[in-house]
Amino acid sequence: MIKKIFSFVRKSQRSSKDKITYIIPRSVICDTERVLSEYAKIKPSNEGFVYWGGIIDGTIISISLVIAPETESSYGRVSTSNRSNFDVVKTLSANKVIEIAQVHSHPSDLVDHSEGDDEWASFKIEGLVSIVVPQYCKKGMLPLTDCGIHIYTNGDFIRLSKKYVTEHFKIINDSKSGFIDLRRTFHVR
Repeated sequence: MIKKIFSFVRKSQRSSKDKITYIIPRSVICDTERVLSEYAKIKPSNEGFVYWGGIIDGTIISISLVIAPETESSYGRVSTSNRSNFDVVKTLSANKVIEIAQVHSHPSDLVDHSEGDDEWASFKIEGLVSIVVPQYCKKGMLPLTDCGIHIYTNGDFIRLSKKYVTEHFKIINDSKSGFIDLRRTFHVR
């Protein structure tokens, strides 16, 4: 087996003046933290991964569903198979939502995308949000400005500025969200 080591390349943060607002129920944060923390408890800790589904209404993007896909994970990586991604797409469709974001954890405080994060992202859709949570989510993911929040645009993941995240990502106390666990088992390498 050939193992490729990916480095982290800091991309310039961009602040956009768009009017998009992301609405995230606190229950979505809690479900995401719970799943990522389960991967952190594996010995040694592994990167974890979830998808967020939701709807877009004009400039308002509302997250309403957390999906824990079947993954293969290890200390410094997490991936999903084609079959797992097919199950995610079926789940999104059945729940009448679209993929808004992917969220995964990193082992350190580094929240930039690695070359592997860029290369192996299963879905590269214009506007897709990719959130990197530090320290295997052992300290949670709030405030969101402690995470690396990236957006896929013009063929690349660009990290959003902390100012943009503060102004455009709103966490609400409404608990109207769903959680679907597609993991059959943890596949650890």
